[in-house]
Amino acid sequence: MAVGNEGGGHLGLDEVGTMVLIPRVVESVSIPVLASGGIGDARGFLAALSLGAEGIEMGTRFIATKECVHAGDVYKNAIIEANETDTVIIKKSLRSPGRVLRSDYTEQIIAREKAGETYEDLREVISGKANCSYIYEGNEKEGFGWAGQVIGLINDIPTVKELIDEIVTGAEKGNKRLNQMFD
Repeated sequence: MAVGNEGGGHLGLDEVGTMVLIPRVVESVSIPVLASGGIGDARGFLAALSLGAEGIEMGTRFIATKECVHAGDVYKNAIIEANETDTVIIKKSLRSPGRVLRSDYTEQIIAREKAGETYEDLREVISGKANCSYIYEGNEKEGFGWAGQVIGLINDIPTVKELIDEIVTGAEKGNKRLNQMFD
């Protein structure tokens, strides 16, 4: 699996976007590649296949589904209300970057990093406990939620079946459109 810099959660250090990363990985390995980062609908699925991937991984998009019981309503609603510029990357200074929803909490983490704080200084505010405080309990003042830039394309909370059906139907339509363009 290759994750472009648009992705939510843990990212690579090189800050390469999905559109460049996927073909580079595909041409560099002899095993199937799954594309991830900024993919949340049929268009992203078709793009990933066009880039040479065999399939996709969607993290942020699956958080905003009815079956995702580990994500509370505050977290899910923040995802569907946000746009693609409402994420930031924390833990850059620790060489473990991760994309999260922008909030006062995450802006404070970034400010502390810029001030030179170490992992030991930041451990509590970047911990799994802080993440769980937000995603489970909706406590925006004591935690954070992972999210990719794809949040700008998410505006509903379907069932997983509805989401997959929509992606398959949309991919079929998109493929037909592409084929007509080249006929």
